Amino acid sequence: MQMEKLTKKEKKELRKFDFQVALEKEQKQKLFKQIGIWLGVTAIIIISVFGLIKLADTGTTPVGETVNVPKVTDKDITFGNKNSKAILIEYADFQCPACAYYHPILKQVLQDFDGKIFFVYRFYPIQSHKNTMTSAQAAYSAHLQNKFWEMHDMLFENQKTWAESSDADKIFLSYAEKLKLDIQKYNNDYIADSTKKFITDEASGGISIGVNSTPTFFLNNKQIKPKGYEEFKTLIQDELE
Repeated sequence: MQMEKLTKKEKKELRKFDFQVALEKEQKQKLFKQIGIWLGVTAIIIISVFGLIKLADTGTTPVGETVNVPKVTDKDITFGNKNSKAILIEYADFQCPACAYYHPILKQVLQDFDGKIFFVYRFYPIQSHKNTMTSAQAAYSAHLQNKFWEMHDMLFENQKTWAESSDADKIFLSYAEKLKLDIQKYNNDYIADSTKKFITDEASGGISIGVNSTPTFFLNNKQIKPKGYEEFKTLIQDELE
């Protein structure tokens, strides 16, 4: 049927039909685009989480093998029951994304096993990270004023804020102020050679037993690599029993 032979009503209906077809096509294209974006974002999240876990799974010490981990002393930064049957030691770096991933998992574990486990935090700054050493210095300076765990949480929970910052020193100082630390003492401890030595000595102890990535966990001198909370819980319960 040729266009010129159509009535006005028929032409109107044809134009309406063409418009509806075009509209449906556009809506389908938008839907496919949204689905594609959603799938892409989902894939990125899955890959990122898997990557963080794999990043934490690069140590050379075989899982489950007993290791002569440096003995826990009064100088160590610890939390919990020192007489516990389960002693958990973590070598970590505040700028490490995998450590930040494990932070809430480990925090939940420590809450759930409060009074039943002894946790030891040890510094292992990864030198390729921009603010790895200064973040450790901030944490140790807070430790010298009995506020390590508060600073520990601030650093991990705000890692994206300071990780690549050129003013990380100022950011760490603001955390010290929020914690109401003696700022003059904090500043002195922050730059002290004794602070840097403590951090590097702990890292050296880790290197001596094969630690080469973060976080690296030892439970009663056996390296463990739990993928999440439930594995952590099971491993600790086994030791307690």
